[in-house]
Amino acid sequence: MRTDEMIDQADAGWYFDQAAEVEVITSQAFVYRDEQAAATALAAYRDVVEQCVFWQMGAGTAGYTFGMSQEPFDAVVGDEVVARMQTTAMVRYPDVPASSSYWVSARVGSSIVQITYRPGSLLGSGQGKTQAVELAATAAQHAQTRTG
Repeated sequence: MRTDEMIDQADAGWYFDQAAEVEVITSQAFVYRDEQAAATALAAYRDVVEQCVFWQMGAGTAGYTFGMSQEPFDAVVGDEVVARMQTTAMVRYPDVPASSSYWVSARVGSSIVQITYRPGSLLGSGQGKTQAVELAATAAQHAQTRTG
């Protein structure tokens, strides 16, 4: 989402490691020259998300190759939104439970907010999606208050 039309950005993160599983929430905000520039940046991001459905990464010879897949999901946040669930599984050890992360990127006027939510437990996908959308709605509201 970083383009020549972007004029400002901010990010933050929250990391909770006091439980059996670590919970991570990150947020980013991108501010563009105008609404059209923000819409163009989000459209380019949407195109990439729609094209990338499965890939592998990691050190394959050590047995730590991860298979990663993503699927879009519906969300209503801001003026327009791209939401996706990313699932990560170990290729060599398929019995190890897969984990999911949820990404919601929403345009609000000339800003885009992006929330990444990785739950601290193996939530059902419905609950993880709901939490990510709620976090993105809060971020979008703050962006609208600051820029609107």
